[in-house]
Amino acid sequence: MIREKHTKSGKLFEADFYPIWNDGRRIPTRAPKTNRSTEAQAKYNHSQAVKKAIRIVNANFETGDIFMHITYRPENAPLTEKAAKRDFANYIRRVKTKRASELKRVSELLKENPNDKSLQKQKAKLKQPFLYYCPLEETIYKSGKHKGKSNWHFHLLMTGGIDRDTLEDMWDKNARVNADRFQPERFGPESAARYITKDLHGSRKILRSKNLKKPISPKPKDGRITARGVQMLATQRVDDKAYWERKYKGYRFIRCFARYNEYNGNWYVSVVMYKSDGEEMPQWEVNEWITEY
Repeated sequence: MIREKHTKSGKLFEADFYPIWNDGRRIPTRAPKTNRSTEAQAKYNHSQAVKKAIRIVNANFETGDIFMHITYRPENAPLTEKAAKRDFANYIRRVKTKRASELKRVSELLKENPNDKSLQKQKAKLKQPFLYYCPLEETIYKSGKHKGKSNWHFHLLMTGGIDRDTLEDMWDKNARVNADRFQPERFGPESAARYITKDLHGSRKILRSKNLKKPISPKPKDGRITARGVQMLATQRVDDKAYWERKYKGYRFIRCFARYNEYNGNWYVSVVMYKSDGEEMPQWEVNEWITEY
């Protein structure tokens, strides 16, 4: 039997087609007591981390939010991860305080200018729950006067509402700080997550707010398509943009990835799409999708 599973992460949509037993268990893809090589396992683990980050980012952040990059100057870098995390926690606390005061200020301005669209938009963003997601990356200098010393890099995604210059100035440590607008429609819904998970080297921790939303997975559709139907998708529809956009109306086709499993003799298909809202968006550079099967 074939299962069609949907995953919705904000505007990002995925549909996966894969075989299951009649009781709902997935059909094995490898022979019993066989394992991936160390290299293959490392690649698989990284691909899953990227896929998870892509889903989390799209489920929680949108155009108008902030993508900030923070790097200490080598001479000012904390000696320990604990100290770097303390700096980050203090920064997040200041941002929360600033958001509360900014909401009051904007609300007062709107009393005088009730039709100001810019202020209305800012107030709406400031009233949203504050979310953040931040991989902490460690780099150890291999040469020079700082050889052996660690430096720390924060790749912070957070809810917008405060201007970027203010957010940069609020990091009170001597560091290089750059705050950008998060723009998934311009750069693609995967680019930010791929960037912050691109490096396998060094220590990487995820600092995140507890109120992040999880991707939504409705009850899967079982038995609606046959194994032969999935084979047809895999061999005839992989690059058929028009077909997928008819099938999942309102979504823009990004990619379809198909693979054949020699062990169990089944095809697996994954299609990735993005909710367009009717607007024309640029052509994004896309990479091979990451399979979990």
